[in-house]
Amino acid sequence: MGKAQKTDIKLSQAALPRQDLRLFSLLAQKESDFLRLASELEADPLFIRLLLPGADGRAPVRRRRLSGASYAFVMAASDGTMAAAAGAGGTAGEWLSSRPEMTKTAQEMGVKKFERYFLSETFVPAATIARDCGLTVGAVEALRIFVDSFLLAHERIPVERLPELFVRCVARIDADGEKLCVAYTHPAYFRGAYSIDGAALSRLVRSGGFSREEAARARTLTARAQRIAWRKSGFHRMLTALIEEQAAFLLKRAPLKPLSQRGLAERIGLNPGTISRLIAAKTIMAPWGGEIKLKDFFRQKKGFIIGKIKEILGEGDKKMTDREVAISLKTVYGMRVSRRSVNLYRTKSGLCPIKKKSPF
Repeated sequence: MGKAQKTDIKLSQAALPRQDLRLFSLLAQKESDFLRLASELEADPLFIRLLLPGADGRAPVRRRRLSGASYAFVMAASDGTMAAAAGAGGTAGEWLSSRPEMTKTAQEMGVKKFERYFLSETFVPAATIARDCGLTVGAVEALRIFVDSFLLAHERIPVERLPELFVRCVARIDADGEKLCVAYTHPAYFRGAYSIDGAALSRLVRSGGFSREEAARARTLTARAQRIAWRKSGFHRMLTALIEEQAAFLLKRAPLKPLSQRGLAERIGLNPGTISRLIAAKTIMAPWGGEIKLKDFFRQKKGFIIGKIKEILGEGDKKMTDREVAISLKTVYGMRVSRRSVNLYRTKSGLCPIKKKSPF
């Protein structure tokens, strides 16, 4: 009689091959479909088991926060439609009635302190928070319970019941002095990505913790989690790099600067096609409250130069030759543009160049 074959699962933490059609399909998914897929994974009973530590204290799947990522709590909790969706079916209980008071307390505390004390993975005693924020211990504990309850309720809202704004607008960008911070509008991003421990999963399977069918499905779930983690991590890298590139604009200190998807892709080591898929149909909320499409942050060099030419000419009010405009571009903006290029840009933008009269 032959030896019974042991069911074993080996997972690679290396990046998935580019030709993996399932990954391409996930990248191309609409945000609503992606959030639905992520929610279904989190709600799967077998996946929940994979998040629990084994006998050796190691879990096959671990959540890991995205560096610098936060949750747009005030934006979400202040939205009446979101609150109604969170309380649909009577599952929210009485805690939702304190929403205005809790939201006001969080706002008065300031983004930095709120994130440090109520969204961080590090536990801080209520007494410490109370002293630093000028609150009572009871108020701190009440806010902590409310934040945890609201996050859980938000995460459990079916995607089709989410306000449209919280599907297309993936994050709010907050300004803390010179620093820009990313606060995601859905808990799926705030919770972070996943880290797969293949060795821990293999030990769990060999110990008899899973049936053969469960072991096979565990492999499917962990592979799906890895692809979801890749999209989340890739998007966060892209968004972080994007706001760094356009920081002056988001801080209202300068206009958008020239930036191509290819250039950003090279900076963070992604394919330009991946950047295109990640930004499709998504927006962010700027520090001043305006909603901006992610694709609008990418401004071609040609458009940037035309904009500067318009500034120099005062929308065509000033009479200047192409050579004079080229000199101004170099003197004022440090941009080297040939006279012929200036002529081409002026013609295309309707800022017709001056025609010198022939001396004959």
